[in-house]
Amino acid sequence: MENNPNNNMTQQTEEIINHEQFEDMRDLLEEDFADLIQVYLIDSKKRVATLRTAQQENDHANGYETAHALKGASANLGTTQLVKLSSQLQECCRERRIGEQAALIEDIAAALERAAQEINLRLEQ
Repeated sequence: MENNPNNNMTQQTEEIINHEQFEDMRDLLEEDFADLIQVYLIDSKKRVATLRTAQQENDHANGYETAHALKGASANLGTTQLVKLSSQLQECCRERRIGEQAALIEDIAAALERAAQEINLRLEQ
């Protein structure tokens, strides 16, 4: 697929992270925000590993639960790509098609890396 939006270098920051939602969470949590970010990134990486295992083991229930948890945590921070991709994976699990979703899970892993980079840039500001 040549027209893969994940490979589009012209993507804007707002497509990775919703600026308003991110800043609202930062304002709400104040000094605890940096700790939340670290926990989110660590937990999200663990969830991606869990998703890979669920895909390999054709474990729809665990895949669904993990995708749901990742979607919720990502929504809180406004990491919009992760929300969208996690939602897609959740639907695949509901349809009992997790075994076919290795590429989608790798898209989730890549979106997490992009989000982590963007978050770190924002924290430096």
